[in-house]
Amino acid sequence: MPARAPDLHQQTDPTVHPIDPACVRADALHDLVRDVYTTSDQMSETLADRYPDPQALAAEIADVCRRPGALFLVAEAGSRPVGYLVVKPRLQARLRHTADLQIGVHSARRGQGIGRRLLDEALRRVEREGVLEIVYLMVRADNRSALELYAASGFERLATLQRDIRFDGRHFDGVLMRRIVGPLAGQTAP
Repeated sequence: MPARAPDLHQQTDPTVHPIDPACVRADALHDLVRDVYTTSDQMSETLADRYPDPQALAAEIADVCRRPGALFLVAEAGSRPVGYLVVKPRLQARLRHTADLQIGVHSARRGQGIGRRLLDEALRRVEREGVLEIVYLMVRADNRSALELYAASGFERLATLQRDIRFDGRHFDGVLMRRIVGPLAGQTAP
């Protein structure tokens, strides 16, 4: 009898760890990303544009993980990925102290604290490494649970971009947020 895949609805406590780009299970991770993109209208791009196949995802992971300060975390329940978080440092010379953050949790596991665990672990690692100074993220203004999570984790709202996101012919406001994670902490702007 073939082995059954673990039930993603089970309340097993997932483990959170960084992805090793040399050992990434691209098919399983792509299944997770596909679920995140197809069950949420909160993403600003389509799966086909961003990760059309597992190989594109594996290539992105390898590219991101080569950058100083980069982090790609996965939450796994059993051997199945149920959440991910990416801290993607910017490439421009004068912006290399900054990064963009993206997070996703499987639709069957949302609301179980996985996003909070990923975010807490990512911020702990980024602050400890000391390469980055600022982490940015964008979130739709109507995504209250995400806004609350980010605010509780120390992100501050910088701007509301009116009608920034268009989905199915409707416009939504986007919120730009940031968290100081490095030597700038405690400094005031000039």
